Amino acid sequence: MGKNRFELVIFDCDGVLVDSEPILNRIFAETLTEAGFPITYTEVTQKFIGKSLKTCLEIIEASYNKPLPKNFMELCKEREMALLQQELQAVSGIKEVLEQITLPKCVASNSSHRHIQMVLKLTGLLHKFDGKIYSANDVSRPKPFPDVYLYAAEQMNTNPEYCAVIEDSVPGVQAASADGMTVFGYAHHSDVSRQASARLRTALAEAGAKIVFNDMRQLCQLL
Repeated sequence: MGKNRFELVIFDCDGVLVDSEPILNRIFAETLTEAGFPITYTEVTQKFIGKSLKTCLEIIEASYNKPLPKNFMELCKEREMALLQQELQAVSGIKEVLEQITLPKCVASNSSHRHIQMVLKLTGLLHKFDGKIYSANDVSRPKPFPDVYLYAAEQMNTNPEYCAVIEDSVPGVQAASADGMTVFGYAHHSDVSRQASARLRTALAEAGAKIVFNDMRQLCQLL
């Protein structure tokens, strides 16, 4: 791991920069259950972590064999907005890490630009990325396809092999590994049991993460 190996650090957003996943998963489970698609918070975290919303909704409709209500998405978004504004925090240690990393950096996420901008603004991280934000909506396919990571590297004029990617989900790790990028798997989920956390570490490594770590403050040493 030579010091000058990387020329760009690409961060996933939800779960890596902002601790939004517990909030989003809770709302998703509650709103689905009310709409007649009963699902627990735990099932949501197991089945859907790292998948794009479109994929999640397709899986749900297929497994319950009925369509979701027309306004489901709007309802989810409204509730998410309200709760994120009240409760959202930056991932512990990320502010220090972003101060210390001198390499160019950007964000590549399955979320929409609106969501990414909102959560980074709420946590005071938006200025750290200075417009270098890439969404799966910019490309034809979301993670686990590699498109959004390739697009980010291209926009930042960096060869994929010189990119370090920080990811917390299996689809995200698969996406970045497929591009030949070096993936650091962040396996700290504040809302899961130790057992689930151990499973996540294994899953991230099996998906192609070169290093799996669980304290964001370690990232500078790792890079």
